Amino acid sequence: MKTKLFIILSFFIALILPFFSFSSLAKYQFENSFLVARLELDNTPPEIKLLSFSNTNTQYPKYANKTHIITTRIQIIEDHLSKINLDSNHIKIKVNNKLVSVNFKRITCISESEHIYDIVFTSVPGDGKLSITFLEGSAIDTSLQNSSEKTFSSNILIDNTAPVTIFSEELISDNYSRGTIKINEGIQPVNGWDISSDNMILSRTFSNPIEYKLPIKDFAQNPASPLVSIKKASNIILEYGAYDAGTNNTYLVTSGSIAGEQVINSDSICKTEALFIRTSGSLNPSSLKGRAFLYTYYGEGSSGNCKFTELRYNYGYNPLSSWRTVNKENLAYLSGKIFTEFGGTGVNYSSPNGYNPIPEEIAKQYPFGLSGIALSLDDYSEYSVVYQIYIKGIGWLPCKYNGQETMYSYDKPMSAIRINIVPNSQRQYLIDYWNAGI
Repeated sequence: MKTKLFIILSFFIALILPFFSFSSLAKYQFENSFLVARLELDNTPPEIKLLSFSNTNTQYPKYANKTHIITTRIQIIEDHLSKINLDSNHIKIKVNNKLVSVNFKRITCISESEHIYDIVFTSVPGDGKLSITFLEGSAIDTSLQNSSEKTFSSNILIDNTAPVTIFSEELISDNYSRGTIKINEGIQPVNGWDISSDNMILSRTFSNPIEYKLPIKDFAQNPASPLVSIKKASNIILEYGAYDAGTNNTYLVTSGSIAGEQVINSDSICKTEALFIRTSGSLNPSSLKGRAFLYTYYGEGSSGNCKFTELRYNYGYNPLSSWRTVNKENLAYLSGKIFTEFGGTGVNYSSPNGYNPIPEEIAKQYPFGLSGIALSLDDYSEYSVVYQIYIKGIGWLPCKYNGQETMYSYDKPMSAIRINIVPNSQRQYLIDYWNAGI
């Protein structure tokens, strides 16, 4: 506060005037006041007042990591400021009461009349409660008095450590499996998963085998990707196999596994000439449909027959005009089970009796097989079908799902394939996981 001191000079002037007469005496007294000076005395130094803390993690503003931008708004209480030293030399950031180095993005005056400032910084390291300290002399008034050192604690927890997870699977009733992820800290809710009241346990029920990485984040947006690996569930059974055109072998696999992996891992020029698929369990077998695209190499105007299905294929690109229902059409028996066949086996073999009129030297190149495929479900309200093919010399193509066609080119047949039926809420997680290898 300011106090004013008025210095009053009071004096008395006494004039004694001599009289020539011995018997007379006169005394005169004058009194007056004069304003000599007006002084303002300032006994209070500038004071720094905290107005707010905020950060760009708007969904969970009490948490932040080094990617977030943090704003501290302050006000300097002082009418007569001489100097403001709001800079990195006078402002110190602490995490868990330890000084840390940050990136000061800007220090902005919001109101000159009220002396309000925003201190904006990012790249805060460490873990713990955030605080900010203004050193002595951050503000100086006209009386050359310094503001005192002052520390303000925030309500923001700095967290730069990713969650640690443990996954487990438990077989439950009706051949379902329960997948559980335990986390060492609270995380944000995840679509399609149940979460405990303390946000530290995720769980959901699965009907069939599946494997993918589940992206999760803690409240400070630190990511983790625990591997979800369901192996015991068999409420829905999906089996399929790729017929190897070179070895005459069909390798049967189940949900999500690679059919034709032996071709990928070898120098063979073999391709997948036919695909066999079957479903069982709680999923209606007729709900899964597919169509394949077979490329042959007989020569212009020629054609050949599949040994098993007796379907006839012409030279070049052979799209099928209609969808085939799994377990209903073009049936084949493998390992004592009924499968639906897509594509054809033996359509490009050289035959001495003219069954397939293709020269031996061309047949040995195996430039034929399934060049593309599409799969669909009757009902997408709960599940999707996801599939991905591998082209020798090219690699895995991007995943497709729910009736989309996958193909590299007509004359580049696939060597391997993987398929899975997945809950809709988990579809993109599976697609991202498979596409990560592209």
